[in-house]
Amino acid sequence: MNALKSLILGFLAGVIAAATVQEAISWLFVHYWTGWDAEPWSLRPMPSLLMPQLVLPWLVGSAITAGLWGALFGLILGWKPIGMMTIRGAILGLFGPGLIGAFIVVPHLAHLPSPLLQANVSEIVPILCISAGFGAVTAWLYGLFSWGRTP
Repeated sequence: MNALKSLILGFLAGVIAAATVQEAISWLFVHYWTGWDAEPWSLRPMPSLLMPQLVLPWLVGSAITAGLWGALFGLILGWKPIGMMTIRGAILGLFGPGLIGAFIVVPHLAHLPSPLLQANVSEIVPILCISAGFGAVTAWLYGLFSWGRTP
């Protein structure tokens, strides 16, 4: 499998994981955790952080961003994924979209303080759980799509 195929399959895996598992975990935190107010499967229009004139529904913007993370995961996991894809994906999800994306890049672009620096546990725990779940499912789907193997 070549790099382009890895990018495409990783992108598709990320989009599917975002629209299903990421939003399902968010739903669980909305209903069973105090302080998490993100609306799961929201179609509310939101401006892009990089291009404010571009307004997309929240779910579409989230799926595109997740697809980009999934494409990166595809390159990192390799052309022939081997090993425990779910564990590797959860670790990638914690460090990529979790720590780098949600705690550094997004607060910087939105000119907001990082929940990590504020020690806001009601936001840190859901973000890390959603990121780990997203990474695990993205890597699992990538392994399934690329070689038809599941962990």
